[in-house]
Amino acid sequence: MNESTANFTGGNSTVYETFWPCFRGLLENNFDYDLAVASCSHLPAPDLDENRKVGIIAATVGTVALLMNGAVLAGVLKNRHLSKPMHLFVANLATADCVAGFFSFFFCAIFQTEVPQPLTSVRVVCTFLLVLVLSAVSVVLLSVDRYLAILHPIFYQTRMSKRHVAVSLGIAWPVCVLVCLSPAMGWNCIDVDMNTENCIGQVPVGYLILINIILFMAVVIVIFTNVRIFIVLKRRISRTRPMATESPQDNLPAARRREQRLAARKFQHLLHSMKKQVTVVIIAAVFVISWLPLCIDMVRQFLCFAREDCEMEAKPKWGMLIGLCSSVINPVIYALRIEKIRDAMHRRARRLANAVREKFGWSSNQVVNIQVVGAP
Repeated sequence: MNESTANFTGGNSTVYETFWPCFRGLLENNFDYDLAVASCSHLPAPDLDENRKVGIIAATVGTVALLMNGAVLAGVLKNRHLSKPMHLFVANLATADCVAGFFSFFFCAIFQTEVPQPLTSVRVVCTFLLVLVLSAVSVVLLSVDRYLAILHPIFYQTRMSKRHVAVSLGIAWPVCVLVCLSPAMGWNCIDVDMNTENCIGQVPVGYLILINIILFMAVVIVIFTNVRIFIVLKRRISRTRPMATESPQDNLPAARRREQRLAARKFQHLLHSMKKQVTVVIIAAVFVISWLPLCIDMVRQFLCFAREDCEMEAKPKWGMLIGLCSSVINPVIYALRIEKIRDAMHRRARRLANAVREKFGWSSNQVVNIQVVGAP
């Protein structure tokens, strides 16, 4: 640090051992942002180097997530047989995962710089929370869809349609965008004193409380709907199993044999519904497990903020990377658990392979020959 900078800072930056305590201390004393960065730039900041690594890995994960979820979207939207509400809500979750993939590139670009500007930091936080809330709302809509299908089947089959799905998504997405991006639109603490009790960094405390309330309500709804569905399905399966598993006998009356056939058909339908429900539970569990470390860290920040003698240390953003991994896991769950989506993705992959073959002028025999020669 040169002499002129020392005169601006009063030489106080030398009492700090790392960059971030020095940087926050100068900002709390109403120093200019760029001057605070210049005054503390000589101090080590190991978390910045770690964040660069996190950003590169996140961009790789986001690329894989975009490719896989793009295949799911293409398979669902181009297939008329996948127009049921559940499949459309799965496509909505895949869209949210695509948004997470695009965010990973933004995340990588921001953390390749030294210290982002205040407004840039606010945009990173807002975009990340938008990804988190969109994923949570998508899981909620999928769980509520299964809840109506199982507990209110007549209403679901007669009333639910693509129009209802479009209306629910048309309400959910704009509300999520407006709420999550509100600090980037002006509800922030960039021009406010850093010592105020209403801000954590450049983000208002009220905004973070609102986001946590939304996430908490989403987890409660997902747990309630899925537990309720499991209880109802188990009860229905236990009632239907005895009659469905009876061996058919020719000496029984025709009405009794008809009841056995209907019971067997209903039993198979219940088993199919249970399989769908297990798929939804797996998706919800992956979401909770992936984002749980970051949510725990947010709670720790709130508890630290409530204490006057607590100071949070800057840490690498590995929690964001763990959360982004759910966007890669979800398409694998769709392919393994939902047969129609798996078949649609397989057909789209074959069409893409045929298009590539025609582009390069390969014939079917040439492709077969290449595979045979390359085989052991």
